[in-house]
Amino acid sequence: MSTFNRTILIAAMAATFTTAPVMAYEAGDMVLRVGAAGVFPTGESDSLNAVPGGKVEADDAWSLGITFTYMFTDQIGLGILGAYPFSHDIESNGTLATALGDSSDVGETKQLPPTVTLQWHIPVGPANFQPYIGAGVNYTYFFDEDTKGPLNGVNLDIDNSWGLAGEAGLDYVMDNDWTMSAQVWYIGIKPEAKIQGGGLDEKVDVEINPWVFMASVGKKF
Repeated sequence: MSTFNRTILIAAMAATFTTAPVMAYEAGDMVLRVGAAGVFPTGESDSLNAVPGGKVEADDAWSLGITFTYMFTDQIGLGILGAYPFSHDIESNGTLATALGDSSDVGETKQLPPTVTLQWHIPVGPANFQPYIGAGVNYTYFFDEDTKGPLNGVNLDIDNSWGLAGEAGLDYVMDNDWTMSAQVWYIGIKPEAKIQGGGLDEKVDVEINPWVFMASVGKKF
């Protein structure tokens, strides 16, 4: 190989390794996404004092999810998760289910899980495929708590919860700046629940700790 050809080859290789990757987003971009979001709890409450081994747990729920990203740089962004309220059934578990005659639904609650994350948009792959990961904080607001079935009339109050959150996502950015997206979060949600009435006077920690999945369409601005 001639000296000239070697020079051309070395220059091409250097350009390949030093050229900055093409990113789907750049500083100042905003992305709004709307889609179906599902909350899938992984935990349950501590055991009730009045019913040793008796526990409660939140059932899965679906709702309309909304996420927003603001890009500080080409790779670093601020992510926000919001949603229309999720409605969860509360089910008995363990010896509580046995004591209640295997009745599963003993209550219900609604919740809103606003979550803020700092995102790293990873510079890999084609420019229109944008994977990212993030970490941040969640605040879950519980409301409209109620009991039903065999616990109907018992007062239920669930405290709001602060916790950490992790996130991963992938955006496919189309030529018209519309996006198709998939996102997943793992959120630490551990409120205290108060159950009073009907012979019960309990304060119990409830580990909800859900996986949250969302498939959405969006728009880059």
